[in-house]
Amino acid sequence: MATEEYEDDVLVHNYDTSIEEDDEMPTRMHSWLQRRFIELFVRYLVSGTEAFPPVTFKGLAQRYTPDISIYPTISTAHFAESATEELPPLWAIEIISPGQTIRDMVKKCEGMIASGVEECWIVEPANESITVCTKERRFVRHEGEVLTNRFLREPLTVEAIFHEELQ
Repeated sequence: MATEEYEDDVLVHNYDTSIEEDDEMPTRMHSWLQRRFIELFVRYLVSGTEAFPPVTFKGLAQRYTPDISIYPTISTAHFAESATEELPPLWAIEIISPGQTIRDMVKKCEGMIASGVEECWIVEPANESITVCTKERRFVRHEGEVLTNRFLREPLTVEAIFHEELQ
């Protein structure tokens, strides 16, 4: 939002420089990774769960919008009753964008986990790594390794996330 005022008879525009989470525009790489995770999860997620693009939920201290959220599968019969739900996802994936730091993402993941998310992955495209954050306050960084999660049918490699050809 901009405000206007005059200084020495010159019109000056003052812009609000606070950044809301939803105001950031993702990069093409960020969007590519979001789509990629959803495509991979179609193959890798256990039955009864599904991946969603950004969904906002109410946390303990604020609202959160992870880049990818894993929720239990819902049917169209549940649309009316779930329309007002703001439940936390089972698992959240955050993709670091330029201008964000790992510290910012760790803090966000800590808040989401405190709000009921079981596990949060922080994806760092620049170095092709994933940091796994858990309720036990463990933060483990993975590069070129195998990743597991109780919602995956089989392990997923970091290499597959960034490079595997999808059919």
